[in-house]
Amino acid sequence: MTYAVISCGKCKRERIIDRSSSSSKCPYCGAGADHKKVSIIFEDRSQDRAREALAHLHSFDLPEKKKSGVDHDPLSTLIYRYEKCTDLQKRMGLVSKGLTDIFGTFTLEDIEKIDEKNAEKLLKAMLELCYVYEVEHGRYRA
Repeated sequence: MTYAVISCGKCKRERIIDRSSSSSKCPYCGAGADHKKVSIIFEDRSQDRAREALAHLHSFDLPEKKKSGVDHDPLSTLIYRYEKCTDLQKRMGLVSKGLTDIFGTFTLEDIEKIDEKNAEKLLKAMLELCYVYEVEHGRYRA
């Protein structure tokens, strides 16, 4: 699948199209475009790169974020995100991926730092649903 930046034949505004479809309508003016007949400004397999090219055409640069003087602890950030998440499967994904990113392999004690009350249940569910696997006795990885 490839994406392209084109200019609308009617209103002349640039937009992104999916090259796997044969035609599309301009979201700005509603004019139809046959993808075989359009003039392509930029084309790439990545939709993100097509968006970046479109942003560059409009000289839209995101301002750089100023870093705060505080370097946040990744574990406390993970705990915060876990507490704010309400979906159980997303929570399991957060814990498994987060602990793997932080520690490489993790233990039940690491999960207890995040959810002391439900750590064993959470680990059992993550194992059953294949979010994690046991790399050695008592050590897990996403």
